[in-house]
Amino acid sequence: MPLRLLPEPAVLGTLDEARAARLLEERTQHLARRRTAPDRPTVSPVLLLTVGGETFGVDLHRVAEVLPAEPPTPLPGSPPVILGLRSRAGRLHAVLDLAALLGLAPGGRDAGSGGHDVLLRPDPRSANGTRRFALRVDRALAAQAPLPLPPDRTPASPGGAVAFHAMIPAEAGAGAETVLAVLDLDRLLQGFAPAPSPPPPAPGA
Repeated sequence: MPLRLLPEPAVLGTLDEARAARLLEERTQHLARRRTAPDRPTVSPVLLLTVGGETFGVDLHRVAEVLPAEPPTPLPGSPPVILGLRSRAGRLHAVLDLAALLGLAPGGRDAGSGGHDVLLRPDPRSANGTRRFALRVDRALAAQAPLPLPPDRTPASPGGAVAFHAMIPAEAGAGAETVLAVLDLDRLLQGFAPAPSPPPPAPGA
């Protein structure tokens, strides 16, 4: 069997040095492109939720806690979207079915059980005042800072309880880009605002 001669050590060293120099040059160019590329603006962090097979986001600053769903205490005479009351740390939260609020079918669970409850912080600036709510969802995933959708992919008018649309790039998600609708909680909960107080009677009435 014929022997194959190996290059002299000096030749090997020359090859390695040339390869190292080429890699160093490529790395330098890559870093230069990263420094000159404009930073892509991000949206405020949101909590990712799945409801009815779709992905949504809610402002992370409005989320107090995420808990496994449990059967709430029913409220007789309440609309179906209100599943009942849930107590947490001595405070009562009205549990709302997010799928029903958005006109979607629950994905992989019954409307009254399973999934997660997302407990929201009350916002005194909103019409709901200090009322406490929890959203029943199929699943609460994780907190992310999404990117705005490019203009050519952004719906003209989100409407309803959707504030805007955003995306989670593939490198930050589970191997594929995720497009989500970020919900406007004030609009979503607008129908549950307390009725305005009647004006005081006029003097002498």
